[in-house]
Amino acid sequence: MLTKKVREKGKLGLSRLLAQYELGDKVVINIDSAIQKGMPHKRFQGKVATVVEKRGKAFVLDIPQRKTSKLVIAGLEHIQRHHG
Repeated sequence: MLTKKVREKGKLGLSRLLAQYELGDKVVINIDSAIQKGMPHKRFQGKVATVVEKRGKAFVLDIPQRKTSKLVIAGLEHIQRHHG
């Protein structure tokens, strides 16, 4: 799950590192296995979350579960904007 394909290896693109997220934005947790700092647990891979707050370089994300919701702290490298 956390391995990269050959053509995906290497440094992360600037467009992903310089992305700006506002409070309330929907994001997808897409773990980058090359960067271990700020990595959320692998059970959250592919989940859609809402940005709740910015904490240093990382973001606090709210992931709705069945009856409750989870707060997850994830680094900028591990999230992408949700298109949908």
